[in-house]
Amino acid sequence: MSCFSDLEHSTASAAALGLWFSCALILAAVLRNNRFAGKTAFSLTLSAMLWWLFAVYFELVGRQEDCKLIWSLAAWPAITLLPIAWSLFIFDYTMNQPPLWRWQRLLALVGLPGIVTLVALSNAQTHLLYGTDNQMVTEGGYTFVRYDHGPLFYIVAAVLYVFVSSALGVLGVAMAKGKSVIRPFLSVLAIITIAPLLANMGYVLYGLTIFGFDPTPFAFALALIALSWMVFNNTIMDTATLGRELMFSDTGDPVFVVDAKGRLASANPAAQALFSEALPRPGESLSHLGQIGRLLDEIVRARVPVPVDTLRLGQKVFDPRIRPIDSPIPGPNALLGWTVSLIDITERERTAETLREALARAEDANQAKSRFLANVSHEIRTPLNGILGMASLLGETDLSPEQRDYLQVIDDSGQVLLSTIGDVLDLSKVEAGQMALESRAFAIRDTIESAQMLFSARAREKGLALTATIHPDLPERIMGDEHRIRQVLHNLISNAIKFTDAGSVTLDAAPSDTGRWLVVRVTDTGPGVPTKARQTIFLPFHQADAGDSRKFGGTGLGLAISRHLCALMGGSLDLGPEIEEGETFEMRLPLVPADPEAPEGAPLSLPPSPAAESVVPPAAATAVAASAQGAPLRIMVVDDNRTNRLILEKFLSATPCILHSVASGPEAIDLARTELFDVILMDIQMPGMDGLEATQAIRRIERETGRSPSRIVAVTANAMPEQFQQYLEADMDQVLSKPVSKVRLLALINQIDKRALV
Repeated sequence: MSCFSDLEHSTASAAALGLWFSCALILAAVLRNNRFAGKTAFSLTLSAMLWWLFAVYFELVGRQEDCKLIWSLAAWPAITLLPIAWSLFIFDYTMNQPPLWRWQRLLALVGLPGIVTLVALSNAQTHLLYGTDNQMVTEGGYTFVRYDHGPLFYIVAAVLYVFVSSALGVLGVAMAKGKSVIRPFLSVLAIITIAPLLANMGYVLYGLTIFGFDPTPFAFALALIALSWMVFNNTIMDTATLGRELMFSDTGDPVFVVDAKGRLASANPAAQALFSEALPRPGESLSHLGQIGRLLDEIVRARVPVPVDTLRLGQKVFDPRIRPIDSPIPGPNALLGWTVSLIDITERERTAETLREALARAEDANQAKSRFLANVSHEIRTPLNGILGMASLLGETDLSPEQRDYLQVIDDSGQVLLSTIGDVLDLSKVEAGQMALESRAFAIRDTIESAQMLFSARAREKGLALTATIHPDLPERIMGDEHRIRQVLHNLISNAIKFTDAGSVTLDAAPSDTGRWLVVRVTDTGPGVPTKARQTIFLPFHQADAGDSRKFGGTGLGLAISRHLCALMGGSLDLGPEIEEGETFEMRLPLVPADPEAPEGAPLSLPPSPAAESVVPPAAATAVAASAQGAPLRIMVVDDNRTNRLILEKFLSATPCILHSVASGPEAIDLARTELFDVILMDIQMPGMDGLEATQAIRRIERETGRSPSRIVAVTANAMPEQFQQYLEADMDQVLSKPVSKVRLLALINQIDKRALV
């Protein structure tokens, strides 16, 4: 322990200690954070350096010759290990690959230092490293030992020179093969490698010393510190930096770097190719580059990125991305410059334009489909108006039972055709996202009970029991679209009766366990839905029995439309669990109790649908078209179709009204100039002047004369909601869709208050 005491510190020992702490900090940084090729060998080099400097420090502060000799011998394992690890690091770092020749490496890193360690431990007996003629001398204020080098000293030094020389050879090959950008760095790395070698050769051959001591460890330590700084800050071999450089140089998008005054600092090859000869040299302004020049001038003035749309340069379209380059030192002039990236979005714009054109074509096609369906609906409803209207009038005459059966077939067939065209229109509206919903307060019990009553007669004809169960916890009135809920209920009940030959159909309505949902189940005792059809039954035009020999008719649209309607109302329509007999369809809708003060049927959030005007109670058929004072209503029928006029005239013939009929818009206008009418039943599609133009002309006459406006009702075969809305916006009061039934017509006439028209 005497070699750790009686120490004498000096400038040389302080330098050694300072170098030791520097290398220790570098090693800690390498082990914790830095990732680079040759890290393991570099860490071993630093570890050996620490070992060597530790021995050097105690050799320098020791006062006794024996202690100095002991610390010098203790340094030999590190003296041997350091050049070997250094050489392996140079190889790994320049080749940028994982360590090769693992067992040879292990032999070099462990074998040779191990042999030297054994020689150092036995030096007192063998004198292979240091002989017996070591002398303690004092020169220039420093006390040191002038060693008598043994034969192995020179042999080990020669072997270590071979390792260092091989590292220099690797560096030479790397400089020869490498790109010009890496050669300066490799040259400095070679100089750093040569410096300790030259220092050691000067010591061995010429007795060169520092503080009277071998300069090799100091040279190695300084070289390692310099090398560490280069490795840590090297942007040439750094993956991230090289990647950024590659992104800058190889990207197909033009990129500029400009200083705070808008002068060009750098431009990548894509920018050079884009502007060619127009691109200025570094340090010159870019103001002359058209749009990009004006943009940069504006940014320089504002000193903040300026929002900008796309730029069109030649045949290409660019999206400019501008980012400030801030100084790492905060201050009033922290802005160093800007990076300007021109992202080439030409293909994206072309694709977007193609998509816009495709969307426009799709919208045109959708509108064409809507117009086609509307026209088909109109052309079907117009003759249906004649068929069903005349069938209704014929039903009021004396007919034999056989004739009445024939008439019923005509009426049923017309109703099926009307229902089919309605389903097709509904499906078209759902698919186009044009289905409008209402939210009204209505009595859900009345809705369910009326649905039961409506289908009771049909159920009795088939010998089926149709029952309805309503849970007492269900609110009296709820919010929703009563018309669409009825539509779904009617479809489910109608299907259940159609597909059930014996047994019963049960309608059950109750709140869910959480009280958030209205759950309506329609259960029948029919054959049920086959397993293979359960996944497709809700698809348009799909039926459980879709073969040519199917027993039941229908378009296969009802369930598809019903499910869409439930989804639009925020709910669902699904099949219940599969059972042995029968089937259950379950409708779930949001259960929102209505405000007790809300009037029945009053819309609370959405305007009423025009289609609702055609839904009236059957009892209205007994209405009498007369005013509150008993005076008959004055009614004008305007329709270019003689059959349609005849049907309306016959429907109204039993009422005490004064009726006039005309066949065109101009005739209606002429008559309206001289006569005052309470109600005008106006057809829409007429040759020459349509019903909308005629309505506008009549409204002008009313405003000019100051008389009370007539109640103008659009009587139309157009059945699209947007068409209904168009008629109401054109100053018509109500809409009555064709085919017109006598019940609905008389109910509508009965609703008109004569006192409001006088």
